[in-house]
Amino acid sequence: MTLEELYETAASENIDIYSAALPKTQSISIMDSDLNCYIGIDYSLIHSEAEEKRRLAHEIGHCIRGAFYNRYSKLDLISKHEYSADKWACETLLPKEDMLEAFKLGYVEVWQLAEYFDVPEELVKKALWIHFDKEVL
Repeated sequence: MTLEELYETAASENIDIYSAALPKTQSISIMDSDLNCYIGIDYSLIHSEAEEKRRLAHEIGHCIRGAFYNRYSKLDLISKHEYSADKWACETLLPKEDMLEAFKLGYVEVWQLAEYFDVPEELVKKALWIHFDKEVL
């Protein structure tokens, strides 16, 4: 999926995207009490299209999956919601079937897959874990 297609996905899901100063997180997603979702991205801190794709897909994942946590609840796990957003991003940017096809074409190194899918290596590692239960260091 291209960056443009991600923005189209956000628009079709009625997710508003704003440029915002976010020096600590670079991006954020929130859902209001009417279940409207908003994404903020600090574009001044995003230095590649691959990183913008990763951040945008992750935040859209929060919105589509409703993966938001209540920081005041001791019973809610942040990692559960982050995993759900990462999983959506991986399934969208690096679908398992497309990864298997890339393997057949000889793209087997993390850096090769990152270049092939135009995503950061960090996301490739997450996709390998999510799709194949393989941890890459």
